[in-house]
Amino acid sequence: MLVQPMIVPEELTVHHVRTLAPRLIEAARSGERLNLDLSAVSHIDTAGIQLLLTVRREANSALTQLEFANPSAVVSEMVSFYQLDGLLQAHAPLLPV
Repeated sequence: MLVQPMIVPEELTVHHVRTLAPRLIEAARSGERLNLDLSAVSHIDTAGIQLLLTVRREANSALTQLEFANPSAVVSEMVSFYQLDGLLQAHAPLLPV
């Protein structure tokens, strides 16, 4: 089954997370496959990373198959900065064991 990606907007910052979070969390809790396209994100801060972590946690709890697709360079850099490389990989642990 082909899943339409949900495109995450350009700004994934503290100023935009509050309005974006309910929609992403609801989708993560749906139990349906969720594909978040991160290619358009040009600005991300700690609040954006926290939202991605929350979405992943909620998806795991609801057994929603989650994919973070096409992360932009800035998303990849922030994920790497926080040493959360597993965040963008399906079924990878978030923290070193």
